[in-house]
Amino acid sequence: MKLTPKEVREKSFNVVPIGYSRGAVRAFLEEVADFLKEVIRENHQLKDELSRKDREIEELRKEARAFREALRRLDEFSETVKAQAEAEAKKIVEEAEREARLIEEDIERLWKLREKLRLDLRALLLSYLEHLEESLRVRGGEGTSQGNDSRGPSSTEGQED
Repeated sequence: MKLTPKEVREKSFNVVPIGYSRGAVRAFLEEVADFLKEVIRENHQLKDELSRKDREIEELRKEARAFREALRRLDEFSETVKAQAEAEAKKIVEEAEREARLIEEDIERLWKLREKLRLDLRALLLSYLEHLEESLRVRGGEGTSQGNDSRGPSSTEGQED
């Protein structure tokens, strides 16, 4: 049975010859009505506060779900970035290794070319030297000694770079 403060205040009892004092009963009913009124007011306040807390909890739950979703997306993004970085690093290393091989091949080719040029130049110089010596012998055979050097033609023959 639900009672309101008004019903408690307006409650009447039958008068009997031997019973309670009407004033005392009325005073007690007023006290009970005031107390009931205060309890109802507090109950409404608590319900309002509970409703506010429920809304706050729901908002916090939504925020927590959004935060978890953001973390999940961030994890996915970081994995994607990491995979891309690893792939890019691998590509860079492969390209650097390829370029290093090409440079090594170029160096080897240049060393071989240098050696060939050195040998060709040596052969050319020896050929010129032989030609010069032949020219000197031919002139020397004519009776002139003008082109003879004190070092002689053989002094440059054994020299290398």
